[in-house]
Amino acid sequence: MKTKKLLITTLVVLIAMGSMFAAGGKEGASVKGGVTTIKFYGADAEYNKNIIAQFEAENPDVKVQIVPVDFDNAEQIIKTGIASGNPVDVSFFWGSQISAFVNSDMAHDLTPYLEADNGKWLDTFVPKYIDAGKLNGKYYAISYQPVIETMFVNEDIFKQYGLKVPTTWNELLVVGAELKKHGVYAIGNWAGQNHQLLVFAYQVMANNGVLEQAASGNLPFAGPNEAPGLRTALELLRDAYNKGYWYPGEGALTATKDQVQAAFYQGKIAMLFDAGSNVGLYEKDAPFQVGVAKFPLVKADGKYAVNVVTNALFVPVNAAHKEEAVRFIKFYTSEAGQSETMATGRLPSIKAKQDKIDNTLMQDLMNTTDGNNVVSYRHMQDISPEINSYLQNDLVGAVCAGESIDSALAKLEALRVKVKGK
Repeated sequence: MKTKKLLITTLVVLIAMGSMFAAGGKEGASVKGGVTTIKFYGADAEYNKNIIAQFEAENPDVKVQIVPVDFDNAEQIIKTGIASGNPVDVSFFWGSQISAFVNSDMAHDLTPYLEADNGKWLDTFVPKYIDAGKLNGKYYAISYQPVIETMFVNEDIFKQYGLKVPTTWNELLVVGAELKKHGVYAIGNWAGQNHQLLVFAYQVMANNGVLEQAASGNLPFAGPNEAPGLRTALELLRDAYNKGYWYPGEGALTATKDQVQAAFYQGKIAMLFDAGSNVGLYEKDAPFQVGVAKFPLVKADGKYAVNVVTNALFVPVNAAHKEEAVRFIKFYTSEAGQSETMATGRLPSIKAKQDKIDNTLMQDLMNTTDGNNVVSYRHMQDISPEINSYLQNDLVGAVCAGESIDSALAKLEALRVKVKGK
């Protein structure tokens, strides 16, 4: 009964938020005194307000109003607004997951704008970042920031105990055992983002030459011919969990973001797995020396997998003011717009700003994507919304909680077959 009530409550909240989103779209469709007001579903943050102020100063015929984004329920809320017929004009989403809207015919094709004037706008971007929003040869999302999955390190802890930051999984286990003696957890990661720890699976796939096939859902996830990687990653993570190296031990699978970040700041966690987009946050708030490092390699001297997730903007297919929306996105990803996002510790997606990074920690973060052994990948989450949900919310937690790896992978394989048909 409790589960049923929770589901009903969640649906009511989503519908209500979707209604607010849609209502914002109606207002955004208005034109008063020659000024068009467009709605922007984005973070209600200072850098966005600064970008909007500069854009409006240069474009007095357009006003931009922020509709604060709910990152945990973004997809459902955005889709509700589009389905209502009154969406916002510009919406935040993750570039590499834009298929959630493209496959439902909910995203406006931005290719003509990017390729106009011999690709003048397109050429301003770092190719691997802008291509994150590309699907079936067309661009549907404009990336403004790479979200590099990384490992934030409390360097003071490693100095205090005379340890080196691990570069391989075996080294991580050695470090984890030593830190446990001192009441410190090696690993920090919160519920809802355990999917990013599957980077270890992508490493194995890359080293076995099946990365693209497996991540696209073209290899089975279970059975005698299963794609290598997932089983290995789940075994590694379950081992670290069972050994008590994952904060806070038994409650690691349900720990919240606030709990884990607080523990990191308190010196209870040595290595925190998180998105590189938070580099500015940790550098500002941590009372110790923060460093960034690559995820430990599963295979020494092996290939290192780098995710191409990006924060991006797109235009709903039925947005009322597409031209004004594109004009805003162009400014947002201009040097002026990118300067504002960079000032908060966020990495740029355009070429002109790549060599303008003067923050050491941000440079170190960018360096984690370089090297002869580095290969990029797209998340398996892109295969379908159901697979996305299972990978993000269930797979790792279920295995660490006691479900067999065979059972968990069989469930994932059933979802893959549902989409691929074989």
